[in-house]
Amino acid sequence: MGKVRKHKTRSGKKPLPNDDNEDEEQLPTDGKENAIQTILDQLQAANVEEKYCGLQTLGLLIESPENIEQVLNRDLVKVVAPLLVDAASSVRNAAAGMLRNLSTVKLEVCDALMEQDVMTPLICYFHEHAETWTPDINSATKDEDIDTFIQNVNLLLNLCEGSELAIKYMGQSRILDILPRYLDISVFNNDIVAAVLQCLFVVVEDNPIAMEKIKSNCEKQLQTLLSLESGEPDAYLLKTLSAGVIISTCRGKLATLPINVVNQIISILAKTLSVDHRFVCSQLSNQVPLGDTSAKEEPPQSKLTQLLNNQIKSAMQIVDAQQSAIEIIANICSNDGKILLILLEIQIYVMKVHSWIFFSFFIVDGDENNSNESSESEEADEELIQGEEESIHVEDMLPTNLLEALINLEIFDKVWARSQLPAHNVMMILKEYEGTQLLCKKLSNLQTRALLCVNNMLSSLPIEHLGGINAVYKIWVDAGKLVFKQDSGAVLLESATAVMRAALDKIKLKENGNNMECNLFSDLALSDIEMMLTGIRECQVAEIRANLIRMIGILALLLVNKINDITSNVICTVTEFILEQAHKENEVWVLAEAIDTIVDLYSEDETDALAAKVNLVDKLMVLTPILKNKARQQKKLPKEYKVLVSTAVSNLPRFIRYKKDRISKL
Repeated sequence: MGKVRKHKTRSGKKPLPNDDNEDEEQLPTDGKENAIQTILDQLQAANVEEKYCGLQTLGLLIESPENIEQVLNRDLVKVVAPLLVDAASSVRNAAAGMLRNLSTVKLEVCDALMEQDVMTPLICYFHEHAETWTPDINSATKDEDIDTFIQNVNLLLNLCEGSELAIKYMGQSRILDILPRYLDISVFNNDIVAAVLQCLFVVVEDNPIAMEKIKSNCEKQLQTLLSLESGEPDAYLLKTLSAGVIISTCRGKLATLPINVVNQIISILAKTLSVDHRFVCSQLSNQVPLGDTSAKEEPPQSKLTQLLNNQIKSAMQIVDAQQSAIEIIANICSNDGKILLILLEIQIYVMKVHSWIFFSFFIVDGDENNSNESSESEEADEELIQGEEESIHVEDMLPTNLLEALINLEIFDKVWARSQLPAHNVMMILKEYEGTQLLCKKLSNLQTRALLCVNNMLSSLPIEHLGGINAVYKIWVDAGKLVFKQDSGAVLLESATAVMRAALDKIKLKENGNNMECNLFSDLALSDIEMMLTGIRECQVAEIRANLIRMIGILALLLVNKINDITSNVICTVTEFILEQAHKENEVWVLAEAIDTIVDLYSEDETDALAAKVNLVDKLMVLTPILKNKARQQKKLPKEYKVLVSTAVSNLPRFIRYKKDRISKL
């Protein structure tokens, strides 16, 4: 249950310059303390070359993750940060690159950077060096100054992405008044404009102060960028990011935008996602030198090398543009309407449980009048429930014109296509060449974001516009291949299992509305789900466990109206497995998910005999105090998890009483 959280991506690292001395790359462990002290001395020296050398050495040091904690503990950031406003442009550039690289490691590092007051000199940089700066074509440091500005913008982006305090400090500064001037594409190059747009794309979201400033200061520039006619990769990126910033300034409510702007935005997203990233990468792999072990020190660039670098840059711009487009669509399809629907579904479920309680209580009591009252109450509840179910559809939560645009431009198919990585041999070539290793990371991020977006779109679009029930089933199968047949990382697994769960939810909803016409899972046997059960047992990530538990529960539920010896065996095995996992579960919200899955599975009266067979009531009674105790111990939960836990705690005793009464009459 609940909205899938959007996971944001870090800006890629930019290698710091390296003059010479390969010995600096490997620092002996026993000499690390001395090396850090040497770096500190160099950073605090008056000589420009000494400071620059210290920054280079520090940049090499943080390339090894095991050194990060030591660097932070020694407060090196406190020494480096003021160098962002050093008088020497080379020192400013090296400091900005090093801090930006450090901020990409993980969100927790951004907290450490904030604690060591990186924001004060960063704000000073923008106030002192960016308020009126324009690249001077005659300046010997022009390229260096441009790179420094871009690095600092990306550093600001990462800090704001990882820290609410950074957003607060930025709001109190003049940065939001300074950055809009860099959206003038007639003055600043595409790299500068793209960096600023990426920063605003992150900063403006859910930030009313930033929304108003950008809306009032940038409307003309954003519209100009939105209307770029070029079909080059950098133009795709600029147009897509501009669309994202415009949507953020209206709090994600596209209905508040003029219809022509909405159509323009959706058209841009469709065109961006129409580019075949697999083909682009395949073409690039043909140009990449094979067997390259690229040393840190690069040879002088030839025309061929420059051409290759331009191709790499274009490929990364395409992937960045597509990821931004996918994040925009994911946000559009996971707005408050989805959460509202979930809450309504919970209310309907609670009403069902109440009607069960009234029914079972009055039958046990034996009072005919009370029984009649119960029946009338049950009928009234059922009418209300049916009325709610008939009137509520997830796709109704999207504005009609937006829904039509998503369907007509085949956005879902385009997003799903972006979840497919280039061919294995292409990926291997790109991973081996140092210049394309960052592209490989971007491709993996694109795949993950595409899957999360598919998850949201499965819930938001009518099934007939997703290709029908068979197409949704194929998505379930293909997502399953990522989960169970590849050595996938935790982030990809979470995204893929979310897609599998959403696909089954869609199939279940379709079946319930079509008299169980679909027989996709009618031949499902125990051997077909053994891999899933093994995956749940071995899974260390709570979100993935929850997705898999809910998924096998839905699979069992799809078999309830097709009871035979095989399907009964599957349902009972799934039930016993979920109950067994519930006893082992440490996270209360995952425990609640497991219990909710069982209650959903056995809510139909046709399951009474199966409930008796697995001794369901007694096993749920054992779980009741466990759930309550964990709920008391784990109170600090996200809002959607709190709703899930409180619903499970409230409804489990009621369901037990209802099912116990039903089983007693068998």
